[in-house]
Parts: sequence; structure tokens; C-alpha cells
Amino acid sequence: MTPARPPAGITAADFFEIWLPKAYAETGKWAPDDAPLVRVSLSGEGGGDWEIEAGGERIAVGKIAAGTPPAPGTVWIRQTAADFLASFSPDPDLPELLPKSFGPLDLMFLDPQDVEMARQIDGRLAVELTGKRRRRWGFDLATGKAGLSAGRPRATVKLDHATYEGLRDGSLAPLKALLERKIVVDGDRGLAMQALLLLGSRLARA
Repeated sequence: MTPARPPAGITAADFFEIWLPKAYAETGKWAPDDAPLVRVSLSGEGGGDWEIEAGGERIAVGKIAAGTPPAPGTVWIRQTAADFLASFSPDPDLPELLPKSFGPLDLMFLDPQDVEMARQIDGRLAVELTGKRRRRWGFDLATGKAGLSAGRPRATVKLDHATYEGLRDGSLAPLKALLERKIVVDGDRGLAMQALLLLGSRLARA
């Protein structure tokens, strides 16, 4: 049985092309048929572009050429390869990035409520997390027609590791963090607040 998290030190290529399809086949929990196509674009050493399509027992994972236009309905995640892999491998300068009930398979929207949540966001959003010793971690998420066509993020959400830990473990509500300016938003505040509130509802189900 494939573990719920990939082994430390796995490469991005092995994660997408070997580990992820095997883990999905063994999970017994299938993505709904209307789950969105997911593209992950990783920059830097060991990076590349992959598309993931899952529905029912079927999963297709393929490497694609950079610059290929995304299909309508795609959820597009952009990161450095190092930051993507840090989600699964402990980094002493970063908090635990995934809640214990989350795993890499959640990339495929196994929960129908996650599919609906993705449909409610139409825009491109960046998140920047400040860790320790000047370590920074981030990702860029685009979904919806406006998000997929945007040349850059419409909003950037900035927070430190302590705030992130509070959000992750549920001890700090996203709205409270915003009001107390523990979360700083540059750009489209409405888009950022919508995404944060949806994240809060997702964490509440974790």
C-alpha cells in the first residue's frame, strides 16, 4: 500500500508520474466525475509542467510543454519545485504546510465540496509565507476564466509562519487574522477575502 504522503527526497517527476497515479489507484476514494483538470507548473531545478485529470477510477497524469494554453475549467498551480516538494518534506524553517487530514491526493479534488469551492473563485491569487531565517514559501493559484487569462496575480496574501500555524490548526479564524492584520493583502482584497473564507470552511471540515 502506498503511504498517504510521498517519501522525503522524491523528485517532482517521480511524484507526478509514479507516486500520484499509484496512490490514487490504491486509495479507494475517487474524484467526482466533474472534478476540474489540474495543472501544476513548477519552476527551477527539477521543475516542469504536469496536468492531472481524475474522475471515478480513472486518472491521467501527463507532462506537457511549458506555455501550453490551459483548458477551460482548469485549476492552475504555479510554484517553485523546491516549495512544492517542501509541502511533503519537513523544512526546519517552515511550519508544517499541510494539515494532518490533507494529503497530495487532495490536489485532485476528491471531495465534491472542494469542486464546488473551486468554482466559486474566479481569479488569480498568490500566497507568500515568511518562515524562519529569511526562508520564504509561496504559490500562485489561478481558476475561473478571469484567473486563467490573468498575466499576473490580482491579489497577494502575505503572512508569517505563526499566523499560518494558527490557520492550519484552527486556532485562528481567517477573518480574525485579516482584521488584526496578521494577514496582509495587496491588490484585490475582495478576491483574497473570498479565498480565505473558503479556505476557512475547508479547514473546518478537515
